[in-house]
Amino acid sequence: MPVTASPTPTATELLAHPGWYRQLPADQDVHLLADGVYAVTGNATVQEAMNRPELAADHPLKASSRALGPNVLDSDGPGHRAFRALLAPILAARQVERWRDELMPGLIDALVDAVVGTTTDDFYGTYAHRLPYGIVTAIMGVDRSLEGEFHTLTRPLANLLDHPTVETEAARESLPRFLELIEEQRSAGGLAPDSLLATIERTRDRKAISLTDSEVRATALLFFLAGTETSSAFITSLVYCLGNHQGDLAELLDATAREQFIEEVLRLYPPVQTIARFAQEDLTLGGVKVPRHSAVLVSLAAANRDPRIFPDPETFRPGRPVRSSLPFSAGPHACPGALLAKAEFMLLLERLVRRCARITVTDDRHGLVSQSFTRPADFTATFIARTS
Repeated sequence: MPVTASPTPTATELLAHPGWYRQLPADQDVHLLADGVYAVTGNATVQEAMNRPELAADHPLKASSRALGPNVLDSDGPGHRAFRALLAPILAARQVERWRDELMPGLIDALVDAVVGTTTDDFYGTYAHRLPYGIVTAIMGVDRSLEGEFHTLTRPLANLLDHPTVETEAARESLPRFLELIEEQRSAGGLAPDSLLATIERTRDRKAISLTDSEVRATALLFFLAGTETSSAFITSLVYCLGNHQGDLAELLDATAREQFIEEVLRLYPPVQTIARFAQEDLTLGGVKVPRHSAVLVSLAAANRDPRIFPDPETFRPGRPVRSSLPFSAGPHACPGALLAKAEFMLLLERLVRRCARITVTDDRHGLVSQSFTRPADFTATFIARTS
């Protein structure tokens, strides 16, 4: 398969636009950009890329790696598996059921109570973060009174993932304060035995996993960052799609219909849209030779819109086969919190459709923001209460 022959933009120019993959030829899966970076867009080749051990997550130029040191996001092989082992007990199916039954209902009801009967032109900034921040702070075992400060500190840290080579001054200032708050909670002895912080330390010691205290803190921080920011973005996408839904919301009281709706939102608006990888050796990807040391941009959003897999891909159509949809990535780095996230989304959707007769979207300027925590922007949402 030939590489793009016509002039192409650089990776920096492409990544200035969340829908960057739309600027590349639709009949190719792998594209050589003007600065030597490779972009991968076809569904099958994206899945191949995410499973190729030659394509590493680790790279010394990544801002998250520089700021946090070794961590679950920027590691590969045995090191990555060790980090994931720390999170496994917290994200196991039985534990997720507990969070769903005991933790989520009160937080979800509080959010739905806040939005029903209102109109907002900033759902993301005003409401979307409340549920995931409530869930993740509770799971981490930190004082809920810190939720607002964590939200403030997390925003610049999200930039480490959105712009992988840029470490901002705001992120450098937020990081030590965030880790200081975590350490204060740990030192005060206020951590419940089943909290994330207590669990990962206990798991490390019991399984003799060779990770330092700072690496454990980085794991906790990235759990917080991923669990809050991806969910905030997806909840915004969910509301946006509900507001543009042509059917009766009551149809979504059926659990199967609800699951199909969520899967279609995830297909069109994967919370993480672009993933960066680095070739550790020469390889062939999708029939294209990729030299060692090349940077590779993998587009989950493009894979989820591949017309060879999803006919009429831009149309919102719940009930599609979702076997090849990649909302939580694939391969060794697939999101370990997918089960927790889906439980959160299913319960939220159920509560919304029980309380709302309609959700409308107006003043829609079809904005889309962010690479790592992608979501619709620039719209007004109105939540119209049921009267009976």
